[in-house]
Amino acid sequence: MGMAASQARLLTITARLADNELKSQTINNAKMRLATQSSQASENYINALNNATMKFVNYDETGETINQALTFNALSAYSSYNTQYGLVNSSGQILVNESEAKLFQAANGNLNAYLESHGLVYGTTYFDELGAQTNNDYPSPFNYISVEDMEIYYQGYQSYENSVEVQAYEDSYSDYTSTYNSLVDVGQDAMKKYLTGGTPTVSFTNSGSVQISNINGYDTWNMADNYKTNVTNRLADLVSKKFISESDRDLYMEKINSLEKKYNYDSATGNYIKVVNIYDNLDITSEDIVDGDGNITGKNYYFDADGNNKNIIIVDNNNIVQSHALLNTSDTTYSGDRDGITLAEFFQNLKRTDKDLDDNGNVTASYTKSFIYDAANNELKSCYSVKDLTELRNYLTELMENMIEGIINNAQYENFAKWIKTLNPYEINSRFGTELGATIISKVNAYTDAKDDFLGGIFKDTTQVESDLNDGQYTYTYVDDNGATQTETVQMSAKNLTDVDYVLTYMKRKGLEQSEKYNTILKEYLISNMIDINGEPKYAWIDVNDTANTGNAESKAQWFTNLFKRMQQGYKALENGLASSKEWIEFALESGIVSMEQVDKSFNWKSLDYKTCTRITEETDDAAVAKAEAEYTRAMNDIKAKDNIYDLQLKNIDTEHTTLQTELDVVKEVIKKNVDRTMKFNQSA
Repeated sequence: MGMAASQARLLTITARLADNELKSQTINNAKMRLATQSSQASENYINALNNATMKFVNYDETGETINQALTFNALSAYSSYNTQYGLVNSSGQILVNESEAKLFQAANGNLNAYLESHGLVYGTTYFDELGAQTNNDYPSPFNYISVEDMEIYYQGYQSYENSVEVQAYEDSYSDYTSTYNSLVDVGQDAMKKYLTGGTPTVSFTNSGSVQISNINGYDTWNMADNYKTNVTNRLADLVSKKFISESDRDLYMEKINSLEKKYNYDSATGNYIKVVNIYDNLDITSEDIVDGDGNITGKNYYFDADGNNKNIIIVDNNNIVQSHALLNTSDTTYSGDRDGITLAEFFQNLKRTDKDLDDNGNVTASYTKSFIYDAANNELKSCYSVKDLTELRNYLTELMENMIEGIINNAQYENFAKWIKTLNPYEINSRFGTELGATIISKVNAYTDAKDDFLGGIFKDTTQVESDLNDGQYTYTYVDDNGATQTETVQMSAKNLTDVDYVLTYMKRKGLEQSEKYNTILKEYLISNMIDINGEPKYAWIDVNDTANTGNAESKAQWFTNLFKRMQQGYKALENGLASSKEWIEFALESGIVSMEQVDKSFNWKSLDYKTCTRITEETDDAAVAKAEAEYTRAMNDIKAKDNIYDLQLKNIDTEHTTLQTELDVVKEVIKKNVDRTMKFNQSA
């Protein structure tokens, strides 16, 4: 009976211990679930703290700051205030949005076409402001040049400057200039030979007459007899050959005529009398005679006005001598009637001997001075006979030298060359000598060839030009503002034809056409002239889409030029949805799917770690963090309360377990003892 009870008790205790173990395991599992819940609550809270949004700071086209969520579109948006960034995939291709990819493809590798697709045109308002160029003095098509044509000419300006046509023109002009200068040099020698036969000399006869010798064709030009006649004939010969112009001829004749104003030839004595105006030497002064009513009734003439002599002549308004007071000395003589004669008659026989004295009063020279009344000009003049002809010789020599120098300096050497071409070598050598003649032929031929080449590069037909050059001038008619027909003569030489404005005007007036080669010269001239007057055109980028000019077209052009060149190295179109997604770019950057590049100051693309980009920032959602914190606190409080309960339950189970274990040990001991007694009993029996 005792054995059975102990075994029953043992089973009960064992069952309770097993039950406690199960409860303990269940509670521990529950505590583990609390730990998991705690970890989840912590993770949710941490995620809220870590869930910061990437922001990107850039500027709009007005310079206003924009703080927005980081997306591809935000990162790559253009503004002249923005730094240029790009995203590059693992293949090194720059990412662009779909529309940008289409524009690039349409440009087909042409940068200008690509920039134009963005509204960017490289141009200038210079030609619009300049306007069409109109010049009615020029022939068509150069009388009106449109704005578009002027810009086209300018764009080809450098090619014109370096063109074959311009080089040929410059070479032909250089040859013409060189041969022309050589022609002038030999022509001057020939002209001097033609004019003088040598060096002209001035000599005087024993009687005092003047002769100019060594004048070709006229061995002696005598001042007294035929000087003016012979000079006139020779100058007329030069005009007829068109070596000098009629205006030059008149200028030289004026110089010759000036000799008569300074010297009078006295055929009776063979001397030259120098004429000196009374106002130059003040030997004679005069004053009007005025009556009481203020009327001029005559004139008083005073001689030796310094007061040494009181020589007075009184004349009426008709220059009739009324009275006189002359000192009759050995220095002044007079013969003939004294009153009632004309002033000219009065002075006809009046002479005076002047003496030059040294410091001691000795006479060093004497000469006879006369007084002449010039009735034509109503002037009194004092004169004296020339004894020393040095001054006259110098005057005549200088006059002749100046005349010859003027002729050879101003001669029309185109006409000289033409005249030489009409002569055969024998005639040339006989006129100028064999050596000079050969040089003349050589220089004239070289000049003629160079001139023909030069003119042929300017005019389609040179016949009219040659004729006008030989004449040294051309005439044209025009209708003036009043409707009247006018004729004008213009001087012309080959040198004038180096002036493009002169050539164009000449062609219009004469109805001539330029050669094909000259068109390039004209365009080069027009642009060069335009630049000289208005300065160089200023080209810049123009954004046709920015009509208010609020942006920076230059910066925009550089931006898209940078992008174009980078796309040429490889690009990938990014879907529009991804281009506007902030989640995608954050994931792509953080996972390393893409990397960043930035354009430096030298417009080169350089790699950039997005974490070091100062424009990219992170912002936390404070409301989300506060909510997560509240949920975390509540969850942790709930977990803590449950954990405390589970701890108390485990403590109770542990206490019960200890009690049951002690009781189990006692029962086991009782059973053991019962078993031992039973075994002994059986053995005893």
